[in-house]
Amino acid sequence: MRAGYGEKLRKYFIKHNPIILIDLGPSVFESATVDTNILIISKDVNKKQLQAVTLSNSETDTPNISEFLQSNSVMLSNLTKNAWFIGSDAEQKLKEKIERIGKPLKEWDVKINYGIKTGLNKAFIIDTPTKERLCKEDPKSAEIIKPILRGRDIKRYGYKWAGFYVIIAKYGSYKTLFQDYPAIYRHLIQFESALKQRGQCRYSRASNNTKNNIVYSGQHHWLELDNNPKDSYLSEFEKEKVMWGNIAYNSSFVLLGKGVFLNAPGNIITSDNVSLRYLLGCLNSSIFNYEFQKIGIFLGHAFEWKKQYVEQVHIRPLTAENRPIVDKIEKLVGTILSLKNSDLSVPTTAQEHEINQLAYQLYALTDDEIEIIENFHKKA
Repeated sequence: MRAGYGEKLRKYFIKHNPIILIDLGPSVFESATVDTNILIISKDVNKKQLQAVTLSNSETDTPNISEFLQSNSVMLSNLTKNAWFIGSDAEQKLKEKIERIGKPLKEWDVKINYGIKTGLNKAFIIDTPTKERLCKEDPKSAEIIKPILRGRDIKRYGYKWAGFYVIIAKYGSYKTLFQDYPAIYRHLIQFESALKQRGQCRYSRASNNTKNNIVYSGQHHWLELDNNPKDSYLSEFEKEKVMWGNIAYNSSFVLLGKGVFLNAPGNIITSDNVSLRYLLGCLNSSIFNYEFQKIGIFLGHAFEWKKQYVEQVHIRPLTAENRPIVDKIEKLVGTILSLKNSDLSVPTTAQEHEINQLAYQLYALTDDEIEIIENFHKKA
């Protein structure tokens, strides 16, 4: 219904005549977290009258699904290959309005990258005592050891760092590690066998090398964190960036400065031309959260905030006309970030409420449309 890889299948379905859709959600099977639905479709001309219903966790014990369908279903008449959304006529119109006014994040002038994929976390991600030991052995080690966050460390407008660091051994740095960062080299070499098995590169040994018998060539990069010469995404972490973790119930995005890294499967957004404070305010707003939860995959306790879903959500582009509203959002975001940076527990409900009201203005939502969004979050 929502996944990007299902686009071709949805396109195939609407060439025929979907009749009934029952969305059972992720709680059907005790041993697996997987969204499940029942679709009845006829090989006929599409009548554009799909009777659809969603059964929540509390409703899956309904003794008669047929009766529940008759009492609670809605009619879907404008299905496309894009994500299928079950909602009332008013909700369908709200969805269409948001999509008409906003622009998918993937079409913005931004870069969205995965967090660091080390291939072997125990080698490249170290705790504070290990970092201090390496720097004591060789003070230069600090040059390529950077703080790193995990998805669980990221909160809404803030973060709680757990004291972990990542060794930034960029592509082409194997000789530098060997020659200039001996403490880090000795740390990594103890994971030699596991590092070789990452499948990123090969290496060879030779008896004529007096230092650990390692022969390096342009193809021997097994000691490196970034083993792709065509991928310079590590440099994106040296910029200001929006970060988010992979698992959360509600939107939890934060803006961080240069030199802070994030572990996969979290993601980051960078841009040289787009206001990241404006984006952050929109990403953490009720309207974004509402649209995402109609697209994203629910795991039974939280949503999976994968890039493929986040980048589908529509954000209102900046124009000369809405610049005053955007300025107010940016200012409020700055205030929240300052407060959270000082103390993560400081309440910022008032500022976040004001951002929500400004976001509603950006989409020119009516009172009834705002009520749909706010009632949705109350039920959640």
